[in-house]
Amino acid sequence: MVADDEALWKLFSQSRNGMLIADDDRRYVNANPAALALLGYELATFRTMRIDDITIPEYRPFLDDIWADFLARGGTVGRFAVLRSDGTPVEIEFNATANVAPGLHMTIFINPQVTGDAAGLDDDDVPDKNFDEPVPAVARRSGRMLDGDERRVVTLLALGLSWHEVADDMGTDAASVRELMESAMATLGARTRAHAVSIALRAGEIDPADLTEGPA
Repeated sequence: MVADDEALWKLFSQSRNGMLIADDDRRYVNANPAALALLGYELATFRTMRIDDITIPEYRPFLDDIWADFLARGGTVGRFAVLRSDGTPVEIEFNATANVAPGLHMTIFINPQVTGDAAGLDDDDVPDKNFDEPVPAVARRSGRMLDGDERRVVTLLALGLSWHEVADDMGTDAASVRELMESAMATLGARTRAHAVSIALRAGEIDPADLTEGPA
């Protein structure tokens, strides 16, 4: 794995959300099982590929500029279409964070088709066109920013559960879960669910105990 952070490793391994790690040359060095299933590759093959290989052709001429801007800004969030191994595109919501470890950069995919989350929280907030936004520099803190219910919702959505699955786990309804996530996103300064997961990880809001207690 890219770092010895236990929470990051557990989330990377267990989440139904796709997670990819690339180096400075845009070459993939790791991907979790959910990402490989979404894209249709074996890990050994995927490690021979670059970001360019899953980018839709019309964006490839601009990748050098997009990549340089991403590294300079420290991250980007939005929606994007990526290519599966059979050449078919799939739209995902993503958060990409530069330098999660020196020279290594992580992207988190949230794909409603995989999670069964037909009505995502961000459908009205995230434009169909990709956009760039700096990722807030959130330092690890000794105190928590989220309350217990907000933290549980963020953790379970990070693991790839749908709104209804989270609601079942917490003994409430999907509307209440969405309200908790909206509150957590506002506290974290997040634009999308994937963005919230990334910030929560870096702020220490998702920890190994939370992940261990989550549904298998």
